[in-house]
Amino acid sequence: MELRLRNIKTAFFNIKDLHIASGERLLIKGPSGTGKTTLLHLLAGLYLPSSGEVLWDKTDISTLSENQVSHFRKSKMSLIFQNLNLLPYLTALENIELGGASGQLAQEKLNQVGLAEKSVARTQSLSLGEQQRVAVARSLAQSQEVLLADEPTSSLDDVNAEQVTNLLFNGSSKQSIIMVSHDHRVEKFFTRIVDMKEIMA
Repeated sequence: MELRLRNIKTAFFNIKDLHIASGERLLIKGPSGTGKTTLLHLLAGLYLPSSGEVLWDKTDISTLSENQVSHFRKSKMSLIFQNLNLLPYLTALENIELGGASGQLAQEKLNQVGLAEKSVARTQSLSLGEQQRVAVARSLAQSQEVLLADEPTSSLDDVNAEQVTNLLFNGSSKQSIIMVSHDHRVEKFFTRIVDMKEIMA
């Protein structure tokens, strides 16, 4: 799945052309406030540009209806949000199952991120780092063509940051990974690293 932002104009920045090849592992870095999350939301169809194209292969998702882009997102994308988007009153296991995973698969992914004993704990009782690992486990269970990740290691210590990044990269070699982060610890995993200031027109 090839991605491209072309002639994008937003209230925050303009992008003339950003091309992401199928299967590419791309890190977009830059300090807070430079628009990294907005860029990821553009790619996910969660934010619409004032003008320009958000192309997934030949489909411009910025022209789709809300229902169409929601279906497209569910069928093509795994997402890790900066705000995590976990339901606090559900357990860690239930939050992963809500994304469509079976109970067995959800437990397997929790085991992989080191949270085997937290499956029945409500997410509101977990630490921020543990919640971040639940969000990673949810994305691993979805395993779509493209992973979009927003600062997935920001609240993790060195050991857990290394573990979850390895897990993200040990999936299908055909999966594209686009991560936005200012965490220098993850840079070694990527085949291409660009700064936000290099992207903006």
